[in-house]
Amino acid sequence: MKIRFLFPVILLMTCLGAFAQKDTCRLGIYINSLYDFDLDDKSFMSDFWIWQTYRNDSLQFENVVEVPNSKETEFSHFDLEKKGGLNWVTQKCKAKLMHSWDVNRFPFDTQVLQIQLEDSEYDTTQLVYVADIKNSRIDSSFNSKEWCIESFTVKEGIHSYETTYGDPELSGSSSYPRVIAEIRIRRNNSWIMLSKMLTGAYVAFLISCLAFFVSSANQDSRFGLCVGGLFAAIGNKYIVESAVSASTTNTLMDNVHNLTFSFILLIVGVIIVSLRLFESGDETRRKLSLKLDKWSFYGIIILFVAINVLLVSQAIS
Repeated sequence: MKIRFLFPVILLMTCLGAFAQKDTCRLGIYINSLYDFDLDDKSFMSDFWIWQTYRNDSLQFENVVEVPNSKETEFSHFDLEKKGGLNWVTQKCKAKLMHSWDVNRFPFDTQVLQIQLEDSEYDTTQLVYVADIKNSRIDSSFNSKEWCIESFTVKEGIHSYETTYGDPELSGSSSYPRVIAEIRIRRNNSWIMLSKMLTGAYVAFLISCLAFFVSSANQDSRFGLCVGGLFAAIGNKYIVESAVSASTTNTLMDNVHNLTFSFILLIVGVIIVSLRLFESGDETRRKLSLKLDKWSFYGIIILFVAINVLLVSQAIS
């Protein structure tokens, strides 16, 4: 009975002893700036300071911390001091970080930017990272006319790799400690940007609607307005795509332009029907043609506006 009782106790003490052997390092980050938000390159730039505090003097952190989600990194101003019985390491980093910009709701989009800091020397069997939440900040002088910061969080984590990188003492996989800083940003002046981006499409639609006020006797002018509106909408779409990176899914901009194309095609269809009625030679049908033009104008505009409001409200929510 004693052996049965002592066995789980010994096992628990062994596990606790193994955990106690791990060194703990507290890591924090102070972000000086965020800039160069590049949608086409799927990246952004950041300058920041990081620091680490730990007790084990044998640990070395020079050229050890890496930024896994970066395209380019430049570390500088490395410094190590002993303060209050703790080793205090500080260094500055300038990084070009990867980010897949989600523009489905542009210009009402929010983005979650990440700065991942990972140890490249000590795995989780040797070291545990703890995020210095209390001291981690974004500089209050951050000022962007295009973006505003909604939230900032720092958390520790572990990332596993399906390889041991050839380490003979490991098998299967390997895990390394990391700290992740997340910055949630929201686009400023979304309504102003929306009006700038879609003014061309809306004007193109209204130009096409003016065809209902041209007599069916001038059929060339009626179709000419629709064709002009269509080319204006296509031109506006190309301008928007040059400013907003392409997406594999339909964005708000895509939906509005596709809606405009569809309604211009609908207007052409109504004009053809109206023309057939007008040229029938029957006075009753001619009057019906005029009524069709009048009510189609109001109906199409109301429906177009309603669908636009629905698309924008879905993007905002």
